Amino acid sequence: MPVTVISICIPTYNRSRMLAELLDSIVAQRLQDDIEVVISDDASPDDTVAVAESYRKKIKHFKLIAQPSNLGLDRNFLAVTAAATGDYIWLMGDDDRLEPGGARRVLDALKHWPQIVGLTLGVIDYDVRMEHPVGIREMPPTQVMIGASEVFSRIADLLGFMSALVVKRDLWEGQARDPAVQAIDNYYVQVLILGRVIADSGQWGVLREPCVGFRTDNDQFNMKLGWLNRLKVDIRAYDELADTLFADDPTAHAAMRDRVFETHVMARIVNARTAAGHTPEIARAIGMLMKAYGSKPRFWTRAVPILIAPKWSIRQARTLYKRFSRFSGTARARRLAHQTDGSRQ
Repeated sequence: MPVTVISICIPTYNRSRMLAELLDSIVAQRLQDDIEVVISDDASPDDTVAVAESYRKKIKHFKLIAQPSNLGLDRNFLAVTAAATGDYIWLMGDDDRLEPGGARRVLDALKHWPQIVGLTLGVIDYDVRMEHPVGIREMPPTQVMIGASEVFSRIADLLGFMSALVVKRDLWEGQARDPAVQAIDNYYVQVLILGRVIADSGQWGVLREPCVGFRTDNDQFNMKLGWLNRLKVDIRAYDELADTLFADDPTAHAAMRDRVFETHVMARIVNARTAAGHTPEIARAIGMLMKAYGSKPRFWTRAVPILIAPKWSIRQARTLYKRFSRFSGTARARRLAHQTDGSRQ
């Protein structure tokens, strides 16, 4: 029998200091009876195992798995969730953290919506030191969505961020045991599982209130692969997922790809063009993107101009957008800070 409501499942690799920040944020929730923490270290060469072990006495329900050899991201996802015992799994990146009161907001939502199979959570983006908010993710208002078609056409990009995902453990495990799922190796196995869970069971919750803090400019795979290969991974993975989940629903298939292009892919492009230094292989990027999205008018009117314009102009445009547009993530962060300050007075 499950002993906790939520199992926070942390696949980790070589990030001991950041893992400690995350675990401190979990301890600070003061919900020891409701939360289990499960960590799977993927054979890190640093002191991750020792750091994690130091939290055993601080967290009432605690499990630590030290993998003897590196499994890779997708396999480590499946390993850490398989060890969970809570009613719900909350996937968590080892470099992110829980916002104050975030776990309580999740528990309250699960109690309020007993019919849902899972949740997508609100996220605050911070700088790489996790000191200053730089944005808040755009997402629909708090609500319940019905069916995989609606969920993937409206928030497909948000399902790729594992720290903002909560799902019923028994439904997750029912899909995770499928050999076809275990064969996935594209860094997004969680999206396939969630798509199948939602398709089978129906109702998915959106909790807009911020529950998770995200550390920007810290993508291990971008550092390892380079921006172009990271972009290629995303395009291939999401196309595979759309083909698998919506092979018999062309409307949902197209809507999912549109959503991924407008948000996830465009964010990769803008981040690359506003980062310091030279952006390599622009011509290859345009060719690759054209094969995937060349039929979309906004590929030509938005993506291509950003890729070929001088970097200084894109950086300046982004700065102006953040400063003056009320629709930017930065503006949403400013409004939240203002509300928070007002509530303290």
